[in-house]
Amino acid sequence: MFARVVALAVLLCPLAAGATGKVEQIRARGKLIVSVKNDAKRAHRDPAHFQKRGFEVELAHTLARHILGDESRVELKILPRPSRLPFLTLGTVDLVVSMIPITAENATKVDFSHPYFSSGLSLLLPPNAKSLKLADLAGKTVAFRKQSYNDYGGELQRFADERGIKVTIRYYPSFDAAVKALAGGEAVALGGNFVDLDAYRNEHPGFIVNDKLLEERRVGVAVRKGDDDLLKLVNETIDDLKRTGELKRLTEKWHLPYLLPAT
Repeated sequence: MFARVVALAVLLCPLAAGATGKVEQIRARGKLIVSVKNDAKRAHRDPAHFQKRGFEVELAHTLARHILGDESRVELKILPRPSRLPFLTLGTVDLVVSMIPITAENATKVDFSHPYFSSGLSLLLPPNAKSLKLADLAGKTVAFRKQSYNDYGGELQRFADERGIKVTIRYYPSFDAAVKALAGGEAVALGGNFVDLDAYRNEHPGFIVNDKLLEERRVGVAVRKGDDDLLKLVNETIDDLKRTGELKRLTEKWHLPYLLPAT
């Protein structure tokens, strides 16, 4: 029965969306429904989880203000990560603001706004260490926290393989275990998302974060394909926030690095 309901929803959603513009539907409903990262009250393994969530929640309220004229008219949906983009496709939510990377694979499923944040693959280094380039990792071991969805170790392995550099990737069950391996000399560096590494470094003086990203990863607001009027309005909002400097101020308010280019 449930499968029939989902199938029917998939068939009817495009028809409903086509009846009127998406922005008009949202305004008629009187609220913007946005999928965001997990509840800030729950413990999380990412060192910068609370900062990222707080920043994106405030961005969601800003989008509601631009779309509906009232930042309070937003409903935040906390969904499991695997469900966020499928629920967007179904029309259960209007937008996903959850550090979704703008990649070719993701772009086959949804449309993306102009980037509102940038991070990427980087390295946490022990005290007094020098910044490392990819070539410097040849013959070395790099520690990574084992994650359910992100595989930064796999990304580093791919970069190294493409350039003929032999790197050993070693996974650990927690961030603390990976840091312990780094401190104990089992690994020359700890790899991961620059934002999380930067947050850890800020709380643990002495550690160093590589001064350059090994790979940049920009993120955007995910919008259902076909909701072009909504995508246009979201892009206008983000562009305005960048132009006025408000996006930079908002990012730094949540103690996150602002890495987007000036233009």
